[in-house]
Amino acid sequence: MNRTFYYEGNRLFCEQIDLQKFAMQTPTPFYLYSKEEIVRNCRQVLQAGQGLDFLACYAFKANYNPGLLKIIRDMGLGADVVSGGELQLALRLGFDAQKIVFAGVGKTAQEIALAIRSGIHSLNIESFEEFLLVEKIAAEQQKGMRIAVRINPDVEAQTHDYISTGKHINKFGVSLQEALKIYRKALHSKWLKPEGVHVHIGSQITSPQPFLETIRVLRSFYEQLKKEGVSLTFLDLGGGIGINYENNFLNAEQPSTHIEELLPVYLQGLADLGLKLVVEPGRSLIAASGILVSKVLYRKETPLKKFLIVDGAMNNLLRPSLYKAHHEILPLLLNDSAKEVVDVVGPVCESGDFLAKDRPIQQMEQGDFLTVGGAGAYGQALSSNYNFLPTIAEYLVDGGKVETIYQGQTFEDMAKNLGL
Repeated sequence: MNRTFYYEGNRLFCEQIDLQKFAMQTPTPFYLYSKEEIVRNCRQVLQAGQGLDFLACYAFKANYNPGLLKIIRDMGLGADVVSGGELQLALRLGFDAQKIVFAGVGKTAQEIALAIRSGIHSLNIESFEEFLLVEKIAAEQQKGMRIAVRINPDVEAQTHDYISTGKHINKFGVSLQEALKIYRKALHSKWLKPEGVHVHIGSQITSPQPFLETIRVLRSFYEQLKKEGVSLTFLDLGGGIGINYENNFLNAEQPSTHIEELLPVYLQGLADLGLKLVVEPGRSLIAASGILVSKVLYRKETPLKKFLIVDGAMNNLLRPSLYKAHHEILPLLLNDSAKEVVDVVGPVCESGDFLAKDRPIQQMEQGDFLTVGGAGAYGQALSSNYNFLPTIAEYLVDGGKVETIYQGQTFEDMAKNLGL
């Protein structure tokens, strides 16, 4: 039973912390995360890989707060990085280089050189031209590099178009025909070791079907590579497992993520090949652990709409504006008032600045606090200083303790970044 976030009486708690009390003492908006939820999700991933040659690498792009990354590192996970900055962060935080995989469709020569020099587990090739550059840099360093070609299996992930990555219309990976061309070339390379295949079909997947289709493609391609003389040692299966955005708090019996439902299906469908299986969970580890807490600034009504204007905005949580993503919104204090249909909007000067539209929520007044659930992934990581607003503080709950893991910016911090 998930009791990370729950109501006791009319008050919302995270673990043992009364969120109304905490919000009254803390400037809003802010992010708050549950360590218990992160640890539980990491354990579910690791349990799915028990008995297999298995490596789980957390996708840094989901949330890169060092306080959270240290928890994930200490659980034994590696890192999935997509930029030189993420790679440097992983190394600085003590992630084992042999547990780091580097993906990304547009790696620079400097990033590739850093990856090879650092001795990471593998570098994922996204195009033939990138392969040639990686080979050139490895030769210059006179250092071997294990590679995996990212294939595009033309599988429909059944998710939002912007987070679907496995169709031929997407920029990621190469066709199976192009991949064969790269593997054939790599067989004659002195420095590159074509030992893996990488695939990642998309994000926020909640059904096994896309993974079952990917298994079919991978098994067929594996047999094809064997005939070409390519000896694989690992498959990098990507990530993409979704969470339950609809009801994070009130249904304690419903799992917050789909890890236990989907990951064993994916792994067991390939386990008999005897290869190391690498997975790259991001959202599924961190999203349900985090909330955005915001305060109602004003109520506003037009002839057609009711608005709750809050101090949290698209510069804090971009997903609703970017994807029209649904995040559950609940009050920190329940009351007996009837629900009303409102748009929850922020102060940013854009009509696209909203956290929810046409949402039934209990009547809330100026000064009340609300929480946006499922905000642990792609919230902090996509935040910005748009409208010259500061990035906000982040807190970690561990039982009855709260730790500040990011203080947030002040005007002076932002001015200093501009050289003022």
